[in-house]
Amino acid sequence: MRLTVIRGNIKVGTLDMAANEPFYGFTYDSHYLSSNAAMRLSLSLPLSDARFSGIQAQPFFEGLLPEGDARDAISRRLGISRSNSVSLLSALGRDCAGDISVIQEEQNGESPSAFDSEGGTQAYLPLERGISWIAEHPYDEVERLQVETRLSLAGKQSKVALYHQQGASIEEGWYIPSPGFPSTHIIKPGLLELQYPYITLNEFLCLRAAKSCGIQTVDADILFPKNPVLITKRYDRLFSDVTVGGLYSVNRIHQEDCCQACGIISDMKHEHDGGPGFKSVRDLLVRHTKLPIGDITSLVKWGLFNYLIGNCNAHAKNISVIHNVDGTISLAPAYDLVCTTIYDGQFGSKLNRNPGMQIGLQESIDNIGLDDFAAFSKDVHMRKNQVGVLRKELISALPLAFESACSAAESRGFTSAREVARRIISDCRMRAARSFA
Repeated sequence: MRLTVIRGNIKVGTLDMAANEPFYGFTYDSHYLSSNAAMRLSLSLPLSDARFSGIQAQPFFEGLLPEGDARDAISRRLGISRSNSVSLLSALGRDCAGDISVIQEEQNGESPSAFDSEGGTQAYLPLERGISWIAEHPYDEVERLQVETRLSLAGKQSKVALYHQQGASIEEGWYIPSPGFPSTHIIKPGLLELQYPYITLNEFLCLRAAKSCGIQTVDADILFPKNPVLITKRYDRLFSDVTVGGLYSVNRIHQEDCCQACGIISDMKHEHDGGPGFKSVRDLLVRHTKLPIGDITSLVKWGLFNYLIGNCNAHAKNISVIHNVDGTISLAPAYDLVCTTIYDGQFGSKLNRNPGMQIGLQESIDNIGLDDFAAFSKDVHMRKNQVGVLRKELISALPLAFESACSAAESRGFTSAREVARRIISDCRMRAARSFA
């Protein structure tokens, strides 16, 4: 089986298997390379007429697929082995992160690039039972919609992407994209609530608090206290001013996470497993970003915020870059911000306390001290006093930021918001007192 990679209705290249390769290799299409629209798929896959081997192509293309339990669930539903990455990509690749689709070669031309006049209202079918039905039946509905929309979203948590009508309330105006048509929002039901209490609310509070602290984040909302659902607006999708059947068309924006950009497979996403650390990401931004000073400052604030809130899952797949039309990149908005340290075995199941991206030389977040932040400053090429100013600003801003986030959650009926925030802030104060004295 050969797979075709397309942007819009333009063939970008081909995935094919050679002997003794662990994954399909990739070759850019010659017509694409000679066109004005030519744009690299990844910083690890620069424009070239040479074939990239399976080892070279795997980090980007396998990085488009779900991981962990989410991959197991969708594999069972499709009847495809979880280890068969190429078949999964063929089955789910109609709507990937970024602006590409991956389809079987014989299907070339069948995947529409956006909401068009021929697709009409059939491009987006109303979610008849509403988003509350997904909240009440998350396991069945997420898997069903993933299969129905042929959607590929990376990450370990099961989620689905839908189209939301502009101007509609967050509870209404939801549509299912037909295969190949872009979604606008990611829906993440609370599938882990029994194991990790209030984790959906936890993520909402951390995202809202980060935004209040001046960190660019995805727009997030939360619904249904009894069966919580986190809703985030996709930053790699942009509404156009064209409407068909009363719905606005959607354009895709290309993006990739920092494992893909650095050519590192998803299994090695944590730095202690060989994944990118702050130095690697900083160097990547210096080489390619449009506004390096601003993006590096944003990276540092992201790292400090994750340390303060106790997010040990802040690895390189949870930080992404946007590809600009001029060939440069920009740091994408932050996402997947969660306090993991409150889950200590007494409050929910115990989570690992080793940061996904290390600060200094310590493996455990509990051992990070001032010397480690001196090493962190060197990794990001920023003076220690500059890092010190940023961390003090965050420490000062966090209480009010979580107060504001609690108010937003309470307006949606989440009466437990202040208790969850109290746990997060209590953890934060201990870290601040220990390492920022």
